[in-house]
Amino acid sequence: MPEARRTGIITCMALPKSIHPTEKAFRAVYENGVLRPLRPLRLKEQSRVLVTLYPERQWRNEFERVLQRMKARAKAIPQDDIEAEVTQARAEVKAKRGAARRSA
Repeated sequence: MPEARRTGIITCMALPKSIHPTEKAFRAVYENGVLRPLRPLRLKEQSRVLVTLYPERQWRNEFERVLQRMKARAKAIPQDDIEAEVTQARAEVKAKRGAARRSA
């Protein structure tokens, strides 16, 4: 009898004490009581992580709902305005990252 397979989107946060958490999403398969990532993870041995499970179908449905709400809200805003705000936000993030690098 073939084994049941369930693929999901998983959020994994490595939690070192001295560094801010880094969130990584990856796909995995749950087989025989073990959650197996579908690609290698860049983690040190014995790393402790926080895992949040999202069945892929549920994640896709929620993502589609959010995307549709965003599209509906954006219809009333001219495309040029959206692009200008995105460009400004990118510049702000770039400036903050540059300042953080210079101060480090």
